[in-house]
Amino acid sequence: MANRLFSFLTNMNLPFKWVAFFIAFFGFFWSAQLFIASNAYYSVKNNIEIWQLAPNKASILKVNSALNGIGNALHYFPDNALYYQVQGQLFEWKAITVDRSKLNASSSQDRTEVNTYLREAAISYEKSLQLRPNWSGSWIGLASVKLKQGLLNKEFYNYLENAKRAGPQDAIVHKFIVEFGLEMFSARSIHYVKIKDQLKHHLNLGLQNPLSREFVLNSIQKHDASETVCRWLRDASYPVRKRIPNCITYD
Repeated sequence: MANRLFSFLTNMNLPFKWVAFFIAFFGFFWSAQLFIASNAYYSVKNNIEIWQLAPNKASILKVNSALNGIGNALHYFPDNALYYQVQGQLFEWKAITVDRSKLNASSSQDRTEVNTYLREAAISYEKSLQLRPNWSGSWIGLASVKLKQGLLNKEFYNYLENAKRAGPQDAIVHKFIVEFGLEMFSARSIHYVKIKDQLKHHLNLGLQNPLSREFVLNSIQKHDASETVCRWLRDASYPVRKRIPNCITYD
């Protein structure tokens, strides 16, 4: 009886080995896919961060390479909302680099190509939001596309509202509203009236948030708005006000 039981267990050992082999194989295969996708994502993310600090470092060749990288990541993980958001950013950079590379960027042909990439960016952001509706970065992305298209309409402001609802403390929200608001203020645009209260609020929050602070300070300096921002934030806390150039003096 004991011999028969041992023989039965020995014969059953082979199927268990095959099961273990397939589990190990698929585990390795999935890990390899994750490794490839993660490497592609972080490489693209690093490139975007560099371009944001130095836009002239972005080129059509580099953006195309990054688009291929994030495309590979999406091939392995087609339901990843973050990858679609990054893809949207890359299509925006493609529009920027194509626009910049043309000698006559105002021609209808050039604008058509630029608008094509902006539409592709919007499609990527929408796919991201289908997977994760409360992602502030993708709502900001849609607003950014509208801004680049020159369509500061009701839809643009709806995107901003959705972004603020999804991530009221997110650095990307502070940065976009501050840059847009100061740009409208400098241009004496009617859109400044629509954004001024939000601008003051996100200037305050943006200077508090270490992830947006440097960007906000650079934007203030770029628009030569230190004195104005100091006046707007006269009720802000001391740590916020002292970061604004020449806002607090000790005379």
